[in-house]
Amino acid sequence: VVGSSGPVLGPVVGGIILQGLSWRWMFLVNIPIGIVALVLALRTVPKDAPGSDAPVARLDITGIALIGPGVAAGVLALSQAAERAAFATWQVLVPLAAAVLLLGGYAVHALGARRTAPLIDLRLFTRRSFSASVTVGALVGLATFAFLFALPLYYQQARGHGAFASALLLAPLGVGSALSMPLTGRLSDRLGSRPLVLAGGVVAALSALAFTRAGADTPEALTALAAFTLGLGLGSVGAPTIASLYRTLPSALVPQGSSVLYMLNQLGASVGIATVALVVQTAGDGDAVRGFRAAAWTVAIALVVTLAAATQLPGRPEPRQEAPDTSADTGTDAPDAPLSETTPSAVATR
Repeated sequence: VVGSSGPVLGPVVGGIILQGLSWRWMFLVNIPIGIVALVLALRTVPKDAPGSDAPVARLDITGIALIGPGVAAGVLALSQAAERAAFATWQVLVPLAAAVLLLGGYAVHALGARRTAPLIDLRLFTRRSFSASVTVGALVGLATFAFLFALPLYYQQARGHGAFASALLLAPLGVGSALSMPLTGRLSDRLGSRPLVLAGGVVAALSALAFTRAGADTPEALTALAAFTLGLGLGSVGAPTIASLYRTLPSALVPQGSSVLYMLNQLGASVGIATVALVVQTAGDGDAVRGFRAAAWTVAIALVVTLAAATQLPGRPEPRQEAPDTSADTGTDAPDAPLSETTPSAVATR
């Protein structure tokens, strides 16, 4: 719920800033926000130093040096392609080649034998339910931020609204997500993640298809309703997907698994914005409505892929405790057993 409040509050604050201040304040506003977050973290987040008998894992410096710049280079290639509306230019091909080399180098590094554990253990992806969870998480990030990028452009360029009014019209998406996430997160404990994600994906895909018919004279009540149902659907996908990852991974692998899920969600967001920017520019060709409809089709296709990945998520949880991790070296999925109420993973699920 807290995370989904961003689509409500962020654009509204941004619209207020752009109404009366320089565009540089879009970045400067993060300074006081960051200071407040730092103070709150120091006051509220407890210290959790490892026990005296627990081994302290060394940081994978090589992995950080490869995967961080590799992901950044890939997003830069997409951004340059969107800006130039072409792929066969050195501004696109150079960062794309760098991304392939860096990420390929990380794969070799992570799968090789070493004393330091890799930053992200790629063997996690041999677990079917884990791979499905992070794929759905990435696609949800893509769909959410693609619409957060495209919908304000539609309201400003096709409807003639200012930044603040466009932000207010974007708020129904965040409200819908904030309403559905706690409900579907709780229901996933009883029904499992798969049926909820499939249902939410269908609602979100139909909402995206509704936007493919939007025009310059479409009543704003209808576009606001479609944004609300889109948020309901995306929230119904997001919360059960997070729960499925916590539920199916052994406790020792939950920290790394949740890190992968968050990273791919953010990567999907970056890719979604870059892709939609490319689609709006190339398919729209100066026509705001046509470009927005093409962006909506792009999101709808991504949500259809999400439905395909969701079929591999775990179904109804079985009423038994977490089994020992016997699948780390075999590439098989651990049983979909719910964790006890007292474990950190069960608390995180709720």
